[in-house]
Amino acid sequence: MVKYPAILILLVCTLRLSGQLPNGSIAPDFNEPDINGQYRHLYEMLDQGKIVLLEVSATWCPPCWAYHNSHAMQNFYNLHGPLGDDKARVLFIEGDPETNVNCLYGQSGCNDYTPGNWVNGTTYPYLDNASIADAFEVAYYPTVYVICPNKKTYSLGQLSAEDLWEKARTCPVALGTNNAGIFEYQTGTLLHEVCQELELGPNFTMINLGANVLSAATIELQWNSGLVQTLDWTGSLPVYGEAQIVLNDLPISDAGILKTSITSVNYGAAEDDYSDNVINHNFMLAKNFDNLDVVLKIRTDDYGAETYWELRDGQGQVLDHGGNESVGPNGGGLLIGAPLGPGAYGNGVVIKDTLHLPEPGCYSIHFVDAYGDGMCCNFGNGYYKLYNINNPAVPVISGGEFEAYEHRSFGAQAVTATFAPVQSPQIELFPNPASGEITVRFNLPESAPVSASLLNAMGQIVYYIAPATLSAGEQQWQIPLLHLAPGLYVLQTCVGNELISKRFVHH
Repeated sequence: MVKYPAILILLVCTLRLSGQLPNGSIAPDFNEPDINGQYRHLYEMLDQGKIVLLEVSATWCPPCWAYHNSHAMQNFYNLHGPLGDDKARVLFIEGDPETNVNCLYGQSGCNDYTPGNWVNGTTYPYLDNASIADAFEVAYYPTVYVICPNKKTYSLGQLSAEDLWEKARTCPVALGTNNAGIFEYQTGTLLHEVCQELELGPNFTMINLGANVLSAATIELQWNSGLVQTLDWTGSLPVYGEAQIVLNDLPISDAGILKTSITSVNYGAAEDDYSDNVINHNFMLAKNFDNLDVVLKIRTDDYGAETYWELRDGQGQVLDHGGNESVGPNGGGLLIGAPLGPGAYGNGVVIKDTLHLPEPGCYSIHFVDAYGDGMCCNFGNGYYKLYNINNPAVPVISGGEFEAYEHRSFGAQAVTATFAPVQSPQIELFPNPASGEITVRFNLPESAPVSASLLNAMGQIVYYIAPATLSAGEQQWQIPLLHLAPGLYVLQTCVGNELISKRFVHH
């Protein structure tokens, strides 16, 4: 991912004051010539099942030039365009109506500033057409959009080719005759650590991805492999038609796996693609603090002003907060830099705060990153850690590698006894990137129950290691990958009550 100095981003952003097209909106169609005179029809590409990326820039925009020269879009096009796996298309849109085409070529006759030749070395099409930027209500340059074949559009950050594909491959893509998929899944809670009873409210969008009309589907909800609900849906969905599926509320009070599946379509017809029929969510037991005073330690990354946090009680009431109030609780993934507001942290600084909890019970702490790249690790090794006040050497809860939001539950009790928390093992994955198989190595300080789930970019469990109590010492697994599609994966290893996530790339 590429980022630029916040002051530069903000300067560019203030030049256009219109609202951004909301994520999930239907993309406006266009059929316009590129700079070589060839017409590019958006809906025609989408109707062919292609995912379309738009890079909307202005030639005078320094962050646009920097991102363009990262070659992220070109690398993406090489891998997934017509000469790659042919799953996507990329279009560059010059969005400023005041600049002429000479600015794209870096030639004399450019009627505004241009740092060089934008076209040189780029093989995807260029359109000098501000009406497209206006139709998408572009609020800042550069803006990158992914447009899915169902014509829904989503704004992305200035991501690497790998991260662009991670986002793009979550698009629903029609395949075969009878085919349905689960998308936009929500568990009904922000929390995935169980301290008190959690009330789950699973719901999702079911999309018809087959050529046949989807007239029936059977959906099953399971908790720890036990069936808790079967829902028989009937209706009439054309290709890319959507139905909102709301399952029964489910109270949970222990760790476990929530599994939602589409088990049958069109009254038992053979389904052409099962890859998006199952969603799994892991729920872990929350950590517990032995005192009502909990120490919070934060180290910011190179963009400290992007961070905001809140402490909430078991009813969701905010008890304390810190960081940039201009980001606030709903400011994750703004992608355009964080305006300096009250409480904004500096870059690469350490902040310590003592959280005074009013009574024994369950609490949660919520972290927000304005840009959507967490606090670690591409732009400084930022982190958050929470300690027992009488043991400030070993954190009970820690993290920092997330995207726009991180939500953690914990319990607290006013007791006098102290204990030494078990040190979390360091999980090593190699090689990374991997091909064929990946080795997992870790050292247990003491005997503990261990399990693991391998998740793809859509959050689906594609490999599972069942719980087993392992002895202290070095442990090693080999996980086969040959049956898996290339892409980004997350290995979630549960050691006792500690959930440790590590990412790797499979070629």
